[in-house]
Amino acid sequence: PDDVLSLTRLRELKLSHNRQERQCFNHYSGGRVCGLLTFEYKGGDVCCNKNGDKTCSDEAGVEVEEDNFNFCLTPVLRGTIPVGFGNTPYMEVLEMSNNLLTGNIPPELAALSRIEVLDLANNSLTGSIPSALGALGNAAVLVQGNVMIGIQQNADKVAPLSVCNNVPGFDLFHDPTWCP
Repeated sequence: PDDVLSLTRLRELKLSHNRQERQCFNHYSGGRVCGLLTFEYKGGDVCCNKNGDKTCSDEAGVEVEEDNFNFCLTPVLRGTIPVGFGNTPYMEVLEMSNNLLTGNIPPELAALSRIEVLDLANNSLTGSIPSALGALGNAAVLVQGNVMIGIQQNADKVAPLSVCNNVPGFDLFHDPTWCP
């Protein structure tokens, strides 16, 4: 929730592997509440709607009970990374790995001058790695396992030199395709 951003003295926020309570949806009880029938599921993310509430899960959190025609979902944290994290000057650890975060890495995270660990690995982040993150010279910056990492054939997917030269804790530091 956005309320956490008002905690300006926050030092650690660990939201990695943020699995929530398992919920099951029967596609016969309310039509195609999940957009497909259990026997049509071939893998990937699933979102189900029940009484106006949307619940989503990545493939790892989807269970199909074909005997009961149920989709059982264990949701994860999803959405974009709020730019407001840049306004938490005491933040030392921000772990948000292994969720379904999307969008770009906000350059405002470079304002986290006390950050020691910025773990955004294994999400669905896109775009380029902001050059502003080069200011995080004392941090471990972890971004492997994101969409931006998987699309290395694009010339604009090379990490900025400010990150490669100034952040020895950058997880792609020794990868010549990212830090030539």
